[in-house]
Amino acid sequence: MKVVIDGPDRRATLFAGFLKRIEQYRRASKLLPEDGDVFFPRIQIRGQLVEVALKAYLLASGETLKKTHDLELLASSAEAHGLNLADRDKDQHIDKLNKLYFEHKPWDARYLTRYASENENLAAWITPNHNSTEEMVERIIDQAKARYSSD
Repeated sequence: MKVVIDGPDRRATLFAGFLKRIEQYRRASKLLPEDGDVFFPRIQIRGQLVEVALKAYLLASGETLKKTHDLELLASSAEAHGLNLADRDKDQHIDKLNKLYFEHKPWDARYLTRYASENENLAAWITPNHNSTEEMVERIIDQAKARYSSD
């Protein structure tokens, strides 16, 4: 039997679930080396970490979550609901991760961290490291917790 939680309890349950997942993705991201042959798994984990953090912020803001993996769309929506993202966060994290994690528009390719592309060897990928991604996620989560507790 499926149990349906509704109202404030549902929001609390979901928010706690997002925070739990964020902590798990943080630990996984930290375990993967910055160099070596784990490039795509590393970017997948970091993209997932950022996606879940942005969705936690949107949930804390009372928004209905969109079924999307588009980090740029999620960041834009979170900013429209009060998230303060630095330009460097958008340029160095959201934009760069999104090209591999969700969609690389010039190649008309999606999910490059999961699926091979005939163009992937044509690029030298510059991606954010764990520490800088962790710092951005921490700023998002701090704002999400403040937003959640103010309601």
